[in-house]
Amino acid sequence: MKKLYRFSLWFLFVAGILTACNPSDPQVVSGKYGKGVLVINEGNFTEGNGSLSFIKENDEVLNTVFEDENNGSPVGGIIQSVRGYNLGLGVNADKLVLITNNQDQAVIADADTLKAVAIIRSPEVVNPQAFAAIGNRGFVTNWGAISQAFGPNPTGFLTEIDLRTRTFVRKINLPNCRPQGIVSANNKLYVANNHANTVLVYGSDGNLVQTIVVADSPDKLLVDNNNKVWVICNNEPDFSFSGNDEGTLVRINPATDQTELSIPNVPCGGFNSKIAFHNGKIYSIRGKKVFVVDTNNSQISELINNTDFALYGIGVNPQNGEIYIGEATFTQNSRVRRLSPSGSLIREYQAGRGTNGFIFYR
Repeated sequence: MKKLYRFSLWFLFVAGILTACNPSDPQVVSGKYGKGVLVINEGNFTEGNGSLSFIKENDEVLNTVFEDENNGSPVGGIIQSVRGYNLGLGVNADKLVLITNNQDQAVIADADTLKAVAIIRSPEVVNPQAFAAIGNRGFVTNWGAISQAFGPNPTGFLTEIDLRTRTFVRKINLPNCRPQGIVSANNKLYVANNHANTVLVYGSDGNLVQTIVVADSPDKLLVDNNNKVWVICNNEPDFSFSGNDEGTLVRINPATDQTELSIPNVPCGGFNSKIAFHNGKIYSIRGKKVFVVDTNNSQISELINNTDFALYGIGVNPQNGEIYIGEATFTQNSRVRRLSPSGSLIREYQAGRGTNGFIFYR
């Protein structure tokens, strides 16, 4: 979430982030800490205390895993998203990229130990939001200068990173774009322009190849098991505060770069909407509730009604369909709940502040 936006409007707006688990992403296998769940804690904006927690298979929670592997140094800033990549031919991620702002950086860490191996900092990244990879290149979405991010002509851009050398390559300007989510599919990048109603498609060479009209304020994206791209549009153009907390899910076919399906009236909580995918279903959160969209018939149902805390993060374990939800609190540690696929409570944990997503180690 952007710097001034969170700082000035924090108490006016608590929406449902990221870090959705994409089935197409390289999956992380058990490393130093074994099988379990990596919990992404965004942190408090003014304190810049984003962190990682790890829930082990035996339910032990380790809340200083990053610090323990990096001589006591914290991640720094507030964590917007975390995604894995692999330069080899396998499907297992060997590196993670942590995107933070308020201390603008892209931290590349070993997936098995969480030890940082490289950091790309400002001015190469400015208000960064999300990461995706194509081959040996990584791309980070950036809002750019905060003074222009909320105006009529935002100066967003992509940061291109050479993943072999872990070094900055170039900036790719995105005129009149406030880029949010980004995913890769069919050797192309899909970038949500939250300033408009479009998803921008870039080739692996960084050139724009298509502009796809979706719905107002596209936000997060994911890629399903059929390699189709989904984007949640929160229908709040430039933070209009219309009171509408229902968005539109749009499916894009990366083979044709055409929209195939639009599902309206999806409860999503407005800006910074969170979605997760599992087994033909997309999960979203709004307030204290969890909703499920069946992508086979476009039916929307309420899975969890009125938890006792506001929700901020959601993820679904691809191995067993268990659902993880994180609490929207930034002044104390967030509660994380592990739920059965039907929504029944299995266990509750304490993580860091502002839990916004999960990565599952198998």
